[in-house]
Parts: sequence; C-alpha cells; structure tokens
Amino acid sequence: MQDFARKRALITGAASGIGRALALEAAHRGMHIVACDVAAAELGTLAKECAAAGAPSFETVALDVRDSAAVEKLAATLYAADRGIDVLFNNAGVLQLRAVWEHSTAEFDWLIGVNLLGVANGLRAFVPRMLARGTPAHIVNTGSVGGFLPAPSFGAYGASKAAIQVLTEALHHDLRARQANIGVSLLCPGAVQSKIFDAERFAGAGVEPLVGAASNMRDAVRDGAAARGLDPRAVATMSFDAVAANRFWIFPHPEMLSGLADRGASIAVGETPHFEFAKTWRIE
Repeated sequence: MQDFARKRALITGAASGIGRALALEAAHRGMHIVACDVAAAELGTLAKECAAAGAPSFETVALDVRDSAAVEKLAATLYAADRGIDVLFNNAGVLQLRAVWEHSTAEFDWLIGVNLLGVANGLRAFVPRMLARGTPAHIVNTGSVGGFLPAPSFGAYGASKAAIQVLTEALHHDLRARQANIGVSLLCPGAVQSKIFDAERFAGAGVEPLVGAASNMRDAVRDGAAARGLDPRAVATMSFDAVAANRFWIFPHPEMLSGLADRGASIAVGETPHFEFAKTWRIE
C-alpha cells in the first residue's frame, strides 16, 4: 500500500508514545484516523494536531483492548457505516518490571491481556471484515526486541511480546494461504521515548506499585530510555515505510540485530543462557 491519502487507520494505544506518533504520521499522509486508548481524555490535543497536520477526519474511542466485546462492537460500528479500516495498528502495550515469581495473578492477567490478547481481539474483530471487504489492507502488530532477547525483570513482558511474534508470523502465513490482499508487519522496537513505564496507573485492582529493587530497576530503565531511546516519530515513519513496501519485519534498532544472531548461535550449540545488559541491548 503506497497511497495512504483518504485511507483509514485505526491505532490502539494512541494517546502517547509510538501510538501517538503513528497517528501524527497517518495525519501527515492524509489518512482518516480512528485513535483508541483507555486514556481517551488524553487524545484531545492529538486530535487538534492531527487536523493541523492534514488528517481529513479524526475520531477518538475510549477502548480497553482486553474487552473483546468492545473491540468487536467498534469494528461492527465502523464497517456498518462504510468506514472500513485500511491500516490496523495493534499497538497498545503495557510494561511492569519484576522477577517472574513476583508478578501477581492480576498483574500477569493485565500484561498478557493488553499486550497479547489485545492484539488477538483486534485481529478477530477486524480481519474477517477486511477479508469480506476485499480491498488492499495492512496490519501492524507491535511486538518488541524484548520478545527475542529475554532479560532480567522483563519476563512477563517479554513472554507477551514473544507470543506476539509467533501470532503475527502465523497471521502472515494464514493470510498468504488464503491469497488475501492483506499485508502484515511486526514492529519490534528497542528503547523508545514513551510513557510505557508509567502504565501501572491503568492497571486496576490487584496490581501493586513497584517498590524497592523493582522500582529502582524501573527508574533506571526509564531514565535510560528517556536519554538514549529512539524518538517515537522515527519509529512511526519506519512503520509507514514498511507498510508501503509490504515489508514484514520492522526493526527500528538495527544495531540490536546482531544480538539476535548471537542468541541463535548460542542456542544452536546448547549454551546455558547468559545476559549482559549493555552487550545485549547494544548500549556500550
């Protein structure tokens, strides 16, 4: 899909970070925008910015992607009004840093619910309608390099993102088997300047704030991302360029690809896993 003008993009997690940047990039490319977030009140300023940037229309939707019925209702409403989605960004994501055994059941449910099931809900609601509509379309699922490179305190988050990798590759194969006119991309960023480290404010009951060592780890990683993380606008531009080229893999941090190769080689010879933060995340 090379011509985005007057097409319609739906973006989850649009209130901040990569999602917000995707909405602004869609506006620059002349797209109608459906911006969804659990923090819908934070989308007001974005609506004005997108209108100024050239979006012919912008609508906001208060949406918790864990609510499969709400996602299905949104898709049904849009398609019933002849407002089909041309580019779907399943982007909503949350993060909480703890040792694996320290996550409560509620916290696991929250992380997996948003990061993985939120993507699955988007696919189940929109893919059948995209197929029935029959026009060219594209889906971008936001994973993470963390889904390829397990790290201390990132276990639950990394597991959810690793699952998105498998889900998205399988989606690509399923659509190709049906000769569908729907492209698929997997966005795998590393550190990006965003509010993901403050996501616990939306977690709800049963998810306890970080304290002690976990809080210190979160603050250190957040400060590092703020200082050295990629501008989300660059990630958005790369993502749209990948859609235009119908490219599956989107790695905004190409310097980290050698870490994937090192991990594959280590697995192939049966090495016990080891982790060096600076080396693995290429921040030396």
